[in-house]
Amino acid sequence: MGRSLGTEVDDFIWNLRWRGHRIIQQRVEKYAIACDLKHGHLHAAYKPSHLPGLRADYEEAVRRGMGDEVSLLDRAQVRGLLESDLYHGAIKNTRNLHLHPLNLCIGEARAAESLGALIFEHSQVLEIVHGERPAVITAQGRIDAKQVLLAGDVYHKLEPKKLKGKIFPAMGGIVTTEPLGDLAKRLNPEDLAVYDCRFVLDYYRMTADGRLLFGGGANYSGKDSRDIAGELRPCIERTFPALKGVAIDFQWSCAMGIVINRIPQLGKLSDNVWYCQGYSGHGVATSHIMGEIMAEALTGHLGHYDTFAACRHIRVPFGDQLGNPMLAAGMWYYQMLEKLR
Repeated sequence: MGRSLGTEVDDFIWNLRWRGHRIIQQRVEKYAIACDLKHGHLHAAYKPSHLPGLRADYEEAVRRGMGDEVSLLDRAQVRGLLESDLYHGAIKNTRNLHLHPLNLCIGEARAAESLGALIFEHSQVLEIVHGERPAVITAQGRIDAKQVLLAGDVYHKLEPKKLKGKIFPAMGGIVTTEPLGDLAKRLNPEDLAVYDCRFVLDYYRMTADGRLLFGGGANYSGKDSRDIAGELRPCIERTFPALKGVAIDFQWSCAMGIVINRIPQLGKLSDNVWYCQGYSGHGVATSHIMGEIMAEALTGHLGHYDTFAACRHIRVPFGDQLGNPMLAAGMWYYQMLEKLR
């Protein structure tokens, strides 16, 4: 964003990055949403070459007043928090959150309904009608509206003339092990969420029933056909040797909406039809921030909206057909650079 808007956006983005945390915490408290919300992240150095970047991030956080919430840990200190010899250091951040995202979503949907919102599942929108009185056309009928917000991220193919080639699907995979019992507390005694510094990273946490939830990798074919458990088992066993041979009870994947420059995209398709998309794998917090910005915009407060709408985005010709291979090639390139660090 600095390249598009200048360095004056630094403070804006720094403060905005925590807005999603505050919105989530406020909603969980106000509507009593049971989603296993907890504090505590480790951002871990997978290689010694990751340590200078972590130190710079730590110093920036301290400079901005987070000295009581972040700690820069060496290898031995990380070993005291995880039964793993994999990492060379880490930032421990107690402001960051982790939670059960589906239960958060369900709780927020119930809260929205209690406030008068109407939610219609299994009602695919086939077309958006533009004009003075916009409408959405579904297989079941037509809904007239004052304004329409298109917020399906990568899971729709609407408005291809204006949106094609701006966002691409990447399939991310997650597994959960069998319940680990007392071993869960031994592996991760402070129940921290962990993610590493690589361009294509691993990320994991313990679930409320004592399973290891572990995700990683990315598939840019746009097809949901991976042997997720087969791909992630070596990563689990490399991270936690004590889990060698552990049973994997569940596996699943989803499409993440990837933006080339990683800046969420928001804008207008016509005077009263808007769009918001492209969280690039950070949707839990970022969608809450963007949802608030779009709610403000739809009600006439355009300050934050204008900041994001001013950002320039790369549009790849021919959409997914060319975009997905380009993304795959780009990811391969950066992974090769990382291996040489």
